[in-house]
Amino acid sequence: MATKTLNYTNLVNTYTPATGYMMIGYTSSGFNHNADVTFPALGVSGVINEVRLYYAWNNSGATEGFQAATTHKAGNNTYPISGSSGSGSVVLTSGYSNTSPWTINISGAVATASTSKGYYKGSAYLYVVVTYTQYTACGAPTSCSVSSTLSEGNVTLSWSGASNGVNNTISSYEIQYSESTDNATWGAWTALTTVTTTATSGSLSVSPSSTRGNYRRFQVRTRGTAGAGYYSGWKVSTNSVRRNTVPKPPTTVTASPAVYSDETITLSWSGASSGTSPIKGYQIASRTSTDNSTWSGWTVLTILTLSASSGNYNPQVSRDPGTYTQFGIWTIDTLDVYSLEKISNSIYCDITACVAPTACSVNATLAEGNVTLSWSGAAGGAGNAITSYEIQYSDSTDNSTWGPWTELTIVFTSSTSGSLSVSPTATRGHYRRFRVRTRGAAGESLYSDWTVSSNTVQRNTLPTPPTTFTATPVIYEAKPVTLTWSGTIPGTSAIKQYVIQRSTSIDGANWTAYEALTTVISSATSGTYTSYASQIPGTFTRYRISVTDTLDAVSAYVVSNTVKKNSPPTAPLITGPVSGSSSYNTTPRFLITTGIEPDEQSQIVEVRIDNGDWFNSVDNPEMFSVSGYLGNGVKTIFQPATLIPGNHTVTIRCLDIDIESSSPEVIRNFTILSPPFETIAANETHVKAAHIKVLRTATNMVRSYYNLPSVTWKEQIVAGRTTVKNWPFHITEIRKAIEGIISSVNSFDPSSAFDILPVAWLPIGTGRPRADVMQQIQDLIITL
Repeated sequence: MATKTLNYTNLVNTYTPATGYMMIGYTSSGFNHNADVTFPALGVSGVINEVRLYYAWNNSGATEGFQAATTHKAGNNTYPISGSSGSGSVVLTSGYSNTSPWTINISGAVATASTSKGYYKGSAYLYVVVTYTQYTACGAPTSCSVSSTLSEGNVTLSWSGASNGVNNTISSYEIQYSESTDNATWGAWTALTTVTTTATSGSLSVSPSSTRGNYRRFQVRTRGTAGAGYYSGWKVSTNSVRRNTVPKPPTTVTASPAVYSDETITLSWSGASSGTSPIKGYQIASRTSTDNSTWSGWTVLTILTLSASSGNYNPQVSRDPGTYTQFGIWTIDTLDVYSLEKISNSIYCDITACVAPTACSVNATLAEGNVTLSWSGAAGGAGNAITSYEIQYSDSTDNSTWGPWTELTIVFTSSTSGSLSVSPTATRGHYRRFRVRTRGAAGESLYSDWTVSSNTVQRNTLPTPPTTFTATPVIYEAKPVTLTWSGTIPGTSAIKQYVIQRSTSIDGANWTAYEALTTVISSATSGTYTSYASQIPGTFTRYRISVTDTLDAVSAYVVSNTVKKNSPPTAPLITGPVSGSSSYNTTPRFLITTGIEPDEQSQIVEVRIDNGDWFNSVDNPEMFSVSGYLGNGVKTIFQPATLIPGNHTVTIRCLDIDIESSSPEVIRNFTILSPPFETIAANETHVKAAHIKVLRTATNMVRSYYNLPSVTWKEQIVAGRTTVKNWPFHITEIRKAIEGIISSVNSFDPSSAFDILPVAWLPIGTGRPRADVMQQIQDLIITL
């Protein structure tokens, strides 16, 4: 900041001070005084910050002086004065002027006589100090220019080198322009815009003159924060921008040939010229008409890059017969300015339709799969070369009434003939026909008519599989299985063969996947086939058959009945005799229980003694308590003809009734003993201990034969020592052991044929047993 001191130029008083004094006020009749003090114009360049009045007094040499509590005012600014001397200052907030002299009134009140005066002497003073902020103007840009001197659109105005003033920061730039027709004589400047920025350089997108060929220049000045009084001078651009002028179209444009079909069109032009910018290229467009009078809108075909004033181009044109076409050409300069268009002569399209095929047929009238559709005799039209063939089909249930045509495919070829693999209808027994038309380059309106195939193809119907299909025998042993079928009905094709497959199971419920067994080549509706089935006992086998026709169409399968590999019965269970046992009965009983026949067949029990003949439950029913065909676990008793005493062998087996396969044979060795008993005559034979012991031994021998446990006798019999009184108890004990045998035999099977008759025991009496009691037991033992 800067300061400036100003002394007063005039002091107007009502009283003349003494020599050497300065008086600032006087009153003759009161306690107030005042004086008008005039100062020159402040005259500062800048912003005034403060105007301060400085003062000092000293009236020590005056006859009158200021007294205490005196208050002065400078204008509206109050400040205190007291005593005979002092100094101070006060800020003046009003009443001063920067451009002309100004006056303030100094007044005050005193507490002394009415003739009070104010004197200033010696160091007394009165002056004003102005404090202000000093400014200088901003600096104008040192350079200013436009980016292009020829333009169709906006260019960039750039400037640089501007500077701030003192206390005057750049705040913006003011831009103006003026125009000229010759870049020499210029019109008045016109305000354009203000660019707000604090930078010392800048740029702005500006437009050239709106009048083509005219020039425009620009000027810029710097504006600062100190205001308009401190703006810089103007900087005029060192160059100007001219608005581009339009190029001229060709003077001649020719299209040939005037009449065409499929020929190449040539468009030629010449005489084009540039404006203020060089030629860059040409826009080419076309329009069409059906009467050479009313035209469609322009359709741009291309934009060529070409700087020459003439050229040639081969445009794409309409191939619709009867169409007129014209072309327009526009010249384009390097600033992408287009000239007016130049229109060519009209050319006319003369194109004919394609010719349909003269022949069309399929190579088979009955098919299971695809057949070949062939056609020939087609031809292209004028300017309309063959490009492809369109194929459609329709279906019929009777080869007479046909459904609608359906699109199938398009075959792309330029040949006059062709072929295509096509399928018959998906519905067996139905018919399908086809039609073909020729397609050309000129488009759908010039396709040929349709040619319908001269024949049709029928979808083959499947043969009907056999109505009967059987496998025999149902249960087999070693013989092969015979498969027999009949009732096959051919479809639309003859029978060619039969395919037979088989599947096996171990339980008749869960089956393996079918496997191929054989293919029987035959055209008959019935037939037989022999095959060996599984040789694993108990395995089930089933078969299925299908029929194939000459078109290799396969019918559904028909499944046969189930056959089974025979499983022989399990070995019979022989309760008696126990192997190695003995019996006193020359027609011994054999207690037999049949085993299990896995195929659930009935069984035949067969018995052979030694190497004799076999006797069975069917043919020799009199020898079996339960005879005939027996089931599983059936109990029967076999009793042979009389055997001689000695060692024997019995062989027992079971046969199933279908195959008569045998169970394992069960062999038992046994002995027929001669009776061991002494004849006891009444009143002659004396029953002794030995007799009782023989009975005991014989009883346990028979029990062992029937697989019954031996009896442990309660008392050992010793000759000469066993008391006679206990003998009845021994007889009773033997009888009970024999009754156990009888009960076991009689309850073995449901039949009573070979039962042991109930025994009416003779009274035992007391003491030694009688001869008849002993004889009864002996006779019974040899029949057990």
